[in-house]
Amino acid sequence: MKKALVVISLIAVFIAAFIWSLPASIDNDLSKIGNGKKSVVFIYDLNRVVSNQQTIEINKAREEIDGDVNFLVARTGYPETDEIIKTYDAQSAELLFFDESGALFTRKFALVDAAQLKAITRGDD
Repeated sequence: MKKALVVISLIAVFIAAFIWSLPASIDNDLSKIGNGKKSVVFIYDLNRVVSNQQTIEINKAREEIDGDVNFLVARTGYPETDEIIKTYDAQSAELLFFDESGALFTRKFALVDAAQLKAITRGDD
């Protein structure tokens, strides 16, 4: 009985550690574009490995500059995001960078690391 409790406890600890280590989700509220903050919209495609890698880099950048920049995601294949993808002729795994007024000022394909994301949103790139 004690062994079973120890095993169950260890499994619970590992599950909790795994859940705790998951990155925070990226906002998908595209109405935030042009709200007075710069916005980075990532065109996320579940079928592309680079999409997961890019979300890790976005979360790293977000830890440092989240208050100053809207980090947003538009998922391919979802009706809610079709408009932005069509309007900007965006491709999967592409990042769109908008200024505070909502004007597109640059675009890059993933993988853009956290340092580059910070530089672009600061205007250093």
